[in-house]
Amino acid sequence: MAEDEALFDYVAADASGKRVKGQLAARSDTAAFERLKREGLSPIRIQPGRTGARASSDTAAPKSGRGLSERETGDFLSDLAALLGAGADMRGALSVLGARGGKANLRALSRALTAAISGGMALDQAFSTYLGRDHAFIGALVAAGEAAGDLAGGLQRGADMLASRLRLRDQLVSTLSYPAFVFASTVVAIGVILLFVAPSLAPLVEDAGSTPPMTLALMIGASHVLTDNLLLLGGLFGASVLGLFVLGQAGALTAPWERFLLDGPASRTAGALVFGGFAIAIGNMLAAGAPMSEALRLSIRSVRSQVARQRLEPVAQSVRQGELLSDALARVKPFPDAIVRLVAVGEASGALGPMLARAGKIEEDAAIRRIEAAGRVLGPALIVALGGMIGLLMAGLLSGVSQLGQSALQ
Repeated sequence: MAEDEALFDYVAADASGKRVKGQLAARSDTAAFERLKREGLSPIRIQPGRTGARASSDTAAPKSGRGLSERETGDFLSDLAALLGAGADMRGALSVLGARGGKANLRALSRALTAAISGGMALDQAFSTYLGRDHAFIGALVAAGEAAGDLAGGLQRGADMLASRLRLRDQLVSTLSYPAFVFASTVVAIGVILLFVAPSLAPLVEDAGSTPPMTLALMIGASHVLTDNLLLLGGLFGASVLGLFVLGQAGALTAPWERFLLDGPASRTAGALVFGGFAIAIGNMLAAGAPMSEALRLSIRSVRSQVARQRLEPVAQSVRQGELLSDALARVKPFPDAIVRLVAVGEASGALGPMLARAGKIEEDAAIRRIEAAGRVLGPALIVALGGMIGLLMAGLLSGVSQLGQSALQ
């Protein structure tokens, strides 16, 4: 070995796709990369040899590359999987995506991953680091795909999981937007009646000198309270919104809200959504070949709900101590019983990964159907309630006006 050369450990794929490990001497990791390419190998990972090596001075990974939306991250992983499946090596694929990426964060992510991998960072660690904490499970899928010789498949599974999350979010927004619009319209309509219609009748009531109908009296009284204290009520409302926003940003409302969802009237639907996503994540990792302990750890980290993560953490400890996953999950509240039963079937049949992913998808779909059904009922119900409320208010107004007219004629 020349004096200015260093040893590098490498993992590469040969022409048949078989993984090859070894060590070679080169001036830098870039030179080692080029040498492997000349030998007909596709480098997957290159890092300084254990006997000591100097890292290239230009391989420090920049602390950037985050800021991509979930949709953009999924597209990035899918494109990267397609390039690897077409025969490109990791560096070449990242170079292509970085060159054609129209967004600065996408180019920064490609450069960061390239620099980290060139500097000797393990492939799964690089993806976990630069895709952010919310996407830490991608690293496990990368590691499992790398170990199974199907890196492109591991990346595509990650892209599919992100796409599933996006579909779920879009369905929720689509289902709940209409009832929310109707509710907002109801509030606006009542405000218009109390602020503009009822005050115009107050002088007529005072001039008549007689006792107005109860409905009209209540409306005029509510109108007086609202108009006389409009600034105070507006200030209280604004302060409440600001306080809730500050508490929300500080995370003080997160745990109580999540406990209400998981333990309240909507626990069945909320549990199916939260734990269904967890089952899909761990199922995909196990199907890709990830070890149970690592799949559990990263799947728990991928759960968005802090309360749900706290309830799932003892599961990992119980499984490490030899307990069956189905028995450990059965103690988690409110983990869906259907998933627990299918997990037990998967453990007995040796198809735990696919069974978990299937069970999670079934529960997510069932929860979405329940939300859609509730949305279909809630929207018309709010419209009926709005019509009935406006009708009662207008009936009270008209009867009051009629009575005032009769009193004036008499």
